[in-house]
Amino acid sequence: MNWQLGSEHILRASFFKKLVFTSLVALVGCGLNAQENDCNYFDLSLPKGVPQDFNPKVLDLKGSFKYNVEMKNCNEIYFTTIDSKENIYFSKKHDGKWSEPTIASFSDSNYNDADPFLTKDGNRIYFISKRPTHETDKNLDFNIWYADKENGEWLNPKPLAKPINSDDFDEYFFSISNMGNAFFSSNRNGGEGSFDIYTVKILDNYTFSEPQNVGRPLNTEKYEFDPYISPDERFMLFSINENGNSSLYYSSKDGNNTWTEPQSLGNQINITRQDFAPSLSPDGKFIFYSNNGKLRWVSAAILEMP
Repeated sequence: MNWQLGSEHILRASFFKKLVFTSLVALVGCGLNAQENDCNYFDLSLPKGVPQDFNPKVLDLKGSFKYNVEMKNCNEIYFTTIDSKENIYFSKKHDGKWSEPTIASFSDSNYNDADPFLTKDGNRIYFISKRPTHETDKNLDFNIWYADKENGEWLNPKPLAKPINSDDFDEYFFSISNMGNAFFSSNRNGGEGSFDIYTVKILDNYTFSEPQNVGRPLNTEKYEFDPYISPDERFMLFSINENGNSSLYYSSKDGNNTWTEPQSLGNQINITRQDFAPSLSPDGKFIFYSNNGKLRWVSAAILEMP
């Protein structure tokens, strides 16, 4: 998700409401295709069903507005922060110590960058940027970019080609399942509402199929954005903005491989007007998200709650 400054800022952002889904136990834990088992998460106390602040001291950055936690292993973390611009920051653990976060080499401080997503092998990162996609590009909307890693270093980023990126509309928040399907949001023409969720298939050599609107019930006349797909593609976390208020939702696949009606993650998570940017921890045990620029996390076991 992008957090645009100015007039668009507001759009970027009891117990848990009963979540009625099929085979929920299988969705959490082994269903997440966990990649790591030994993350200590900055030695923070681990949350259960009640959300906690995800506030490791090394990531404080003077209390800046933060979102988009992205980890695919236990030793590297990417996240977005806002100063005068949105930028993607990076910290790495070496010899047991985390480095002071710095702007990632692929993120340009002259432009707004956000929404990092690492591939499973960690050798490609996708993100969005409001930089020009070519020399004569004067319409600086948000597009999806990527950078590949070579010899441990990120190469110069490149924009994805059409039809994923468009000339006149915004694209946000690219995430990929282990099945090779990618999801993103866009306000392009032909959708159900102002922003909708789209999907594409990753083909050979990182080419892509034609984007398809995922349709109802995920997309409505409202503003759906920030789709984070689970590795096994059996559920999706995303945000819905309605009347300037962004809240986190969840949908699973039913026995017919059809998306179920989205359910709110409840009033212990949706506590501000800007609840957005969900992601999963590398071990699949926790959900990261942002409450109005404050990083939070909660046990993924909430998805099993009756």
